Amino acid sequence: MTEEESDDGRCVRHVVGSAKGVKPMKVRALTCAMLLAGGSLLPIAASARTCTGDAVETQHSARIGGKALRYIACAGTLPVRNLRGEVRGKIFYTAYLVPGARARPLTFVWNGGPGADSRTLQFHAVGPRILEQGKLVDNAASPLGVSDLVFVDPVGTGFSKADDPAHAADFYGTNADIASVAGFVTDFRTAYRRTGSALYLAGESFGTWRAAGVAERLIDAKVPVAGIALISGGIPLGDLPDRNRLRALSLVNRTATAHALGKLAPELQADQPRALAEARRWAEQVYAPALAAPDALSADDRARVIAGLARFQGLDPATIDAKTLWVSPRAFRTGLIAGDTLGLFDMRKTGAPEDESADGRTVLDYYRTALNYRAGSYAGIDAPESDAGSQWQYDQAPITPDSLARARAGEGPPSPSQPWTLRAMEKAPRLRAWVATGLYDSLNSCAGNEAVAAGLPKSVSARFTLRCYAGGHMMYEDPRETLRFGKDLAAFLRP
Repeated sequence: MTEEESDDGRCVRHVVGSAKGVKPMKVRALTCAMLLAGGSLLPIAASARTCTGDAVETQHSARIGGKALRYIACAGTLPVRNLRGEVRGKIFYTAYLVPGARARPLTFVWNGGPGADSRTLQFHAVGPRILEQGKLVDNAASPLGVSDLVFVDPVGTGFSKADDPAHAADFYGTNADIASVAGFVTDFRTAYRRTGSALYLAGESFGTWRAAGVAERLIDAKVPVAGIALISGGIPLGDLPDRNRLRALSLVNRTATAHALGKLAPELQADQPRALAEARRWAEQVYAPALAAPDALSADDRARVIAGLARFQGLDPATIDAKTLWVSPRAFRTGLIAGDTLGLFDMRKTGAPEDESADGRTVLDYYRTALNYRAGSYAGIDAPESDAGSQWQYDQAPITPDSLARARAGEGPPSPSQPWTLRAMEKAPRLRAWVATGLYDSLNSCAGNEAVAAGLPKSVSARFTLRCYAGGHMMYEDPRETLRFGKDLAAFLRP
């Protein structure tokens, strides 16, 4: 065991060894060997090891929910095995556990991609320490105040790797991904003796598919799941029957974007809530029927639809396809402001994406120093980016050429998903779902998610909590929504 000063000036305890016993190591001279308290030096009391396997254990505190919270961080890996029990890779995790607290839920968190590690959610929204102007600070809104958290990097991302490069592709598919992560969740709960804790799964973007798919797989294995948090990825329900209605409702996000950029007509620009409500009514009552049967429209009706599309999106009517009456997400993003392209993840933004390389170095330094995790290299920071996305097999369902074309046009992963969410909630009558969406996200729709949830059987829809935030795909990065997002998620996870 060693005690030393962390990169942020706090004393942390590093414990290295097996789960069965830890041999004390020589303490560095004069390095946090004692704590100064009340004018006297007090020795740090030794404690039993919490982390298991190869995980490195460190102790920390952060101010969360208005009070100081002490917690343990475990940074390590668990093996992933095939059906014959052979190790084919390792999944890296960062677990934050509050010692001594009874009946705390256990929440597994991951991002999407596919091919993304978990650092966006961990260091921008959910973890106990988040990035603020390039530095790590306490996250006052972290749900660690109510639930233990486990951030998961699927194989091929972060520190997680296949045991042999030839085996990497075995993990790069929707079904294989769900299987490997479900296995990890099961193994972690067993290794950490948390099989009695309420279990939650939280995923962002493509990670919502993983969350819903893993939930169903665990439920099929008789593992109870209390809830799934679906962030910026819609509701994975398979091939939705009323796609035209959902496409029409994406108009509301665009009206909000045009309003934020000052591109609406004066009467709409004057009152955003009124503009959004009017856009939604028009989308449902006029636009959705027109999309369903464009060839049945008279010339006058077609002209009125084009005029409405131009009005609610701030576009020149001449740029709207008069035959299909559909403005693709990319066409909207390139057509609203001449010479500029709106952001894919936040349509209020223009120009090149921000350089996040400095944030990556801060994250890596956090792992190497504050968490004392020194093993391996981190994909995308001190190693090449993950190639999982380019190799991914979308094998969850047959992919049509039209779906593939929409994906290549920047409309998200090839659909359909599977109805994982509905099946899981029908199999587990107490399973709840929390859905978070950004109003300015080109890949998602607040109004669309509300319509989808409302169309489910009442026994299922009653267990949904839907939130719409004034932000983009990473809505929690908007300073006005950071605290609200954290509080809402914590309320969902609270026992």
